[in-house]
Amino acid sequence: MIDASVQAIPGLLVWFVPIALCLAVPTALIACARRKPVTVRVLLAVCSAGILAVTLLPADGGPVGDGAVCDLSSPFPQMPTSSSALLNVALFAPASFFAALVFPRPLTILAVTSVGSGLIELFQAEGAMGRSCSATDIVANTTGSLIGVAAGTVWCRRTGRRVTGRAKRDALWGATLAVTGSAALAATFHSSVTPYIPLTERPGFAAEQRAIEGADTWITEAAAYVFGKGTRVEQTVVAKHSGLVTAKTNRGEITGWWPEKKLEEAASTDNRAEPGSLNQTQAEEVSTRFVRRWFPAEVLGAKRTVHVSGSGNSAVYLFAYRRYTKGLMMPMRLNVTVTSSGRIMNFTARALKDPKLPESTVSKDEAARLARTNTGHTAQGAVLLARKVKGQGWRPVWMMGAENGDVSIDAVTGLRIPQGTLARYPADVRMSPASRR
Repeated sequence: MIDASVQAIPGLLVWFVPIALCLAVPTALIACARRKPVTVRVLLAVCSAGILAVTLLPADGGPVGDGAVCDLSSPFPQMPTSSSALLNVALFAPASFFAALVFPRPLTILAVTSVGSGLIELFQAEGAMGRSCSATDIVANTTGSLIGVAAGTVWCRRTGRRVTGRAKRDALWGATLAVTGSAALAATFHSSVTPYIPLTERPGFAAEQRAIEGADTWITEAAAYVFGKGTRVEQTVVAKHSGLVTAKTNRGEITGWWPEKKLEEAASTDNRAEPGSLNQTQAEEVSTRFVRRWFPAEVLGAKRTVHVSGSGNSAVYLFAYRRYTKGLMMPMRLNVTVTSSGRIMNFTARALKDPKLPESTVSKDEAARLARTNTGHTAQGAVLLARKVKGQGWRPVWMMGAENGDVSIDAVTGLRIPQGTLARYPADVRMSPASRR
């Protein structure tokens, strides 16, 4: 509540002085007229002015316009070590001390200051003041009041002043005010104030943190494997809703899905092929070790092809893994690029399970004829593969290239499939493994 009041409240001292004068001057005049001690009453008025100035003046920082919100989480065990809570204790103790010297009703004073503290927090929660409301402040304020009243009572006993006029009446008034005031405040808070629960105390926070830590460990291990020794992870970002994990390192960037533990892609910052001595067979061994370690289920039964770019000690090998069922290419995709030095330059993966598909009835030649009929051009390079069609799910599709673009023919119905109805995959659109199935 007052942790940064001096900085957050514009002109705190400028406001405090007139408030103090408005309270102190009438108090002094009344005390003189009634022939009562003036100094202690003026000090009580000044301390009360300080409470009003610090707690109820609008501040520059805080949730203005966010509705009535209050942090009602437990103030323990952090309160004794909280600087803000200790400042609240120090703020309320002097006023309660002087109040105990002026009014011989310690229990009533304690009840009034405690309920008053709750009212202050309610104003802070309800009003667009830029202030924050919390149960910790209420407890700290009440603690300060208790200390002040206790100190004032002890002072009165030692100086021979009257501590209380009628103990029973004081107890009755104090209990009545405490019970009725607390009940009224509790009802108001319950009906009109939204409780704010700190992130660390929300259900599942600990489990979520453990999950995030697990994702960080996993993606760090993957980055070290892909980019090699000396890899330093500079930043890890976990998208909580989608589960996409991205690690930026000194050698490149790698992404994957958590908690599925499925890598998606990685790219080295250095995309130049450094000279090396590995031939194609040795580069295949590097790729095989990598896919068996990180994609064992995906490459099971997959066919591997290789495309070689360059020659000699600067050759780069692109290994493509595809799985086929009855000549139909399944949606799993895995490409791994290995340099002749044995470095994995990059990889891309689409780790999808084989979908259930209806039996294909349209042959390759028939698909080419249908494509020519639909486009007026001869189609070439027909490939039968599984594609997800909007509104239909997974379908066997013949894809061909024509003069005016790609043509897709449903391998069951023979109908042309508009390109806009074909689902898009990474690297077009990122989707979690669960949402791709």
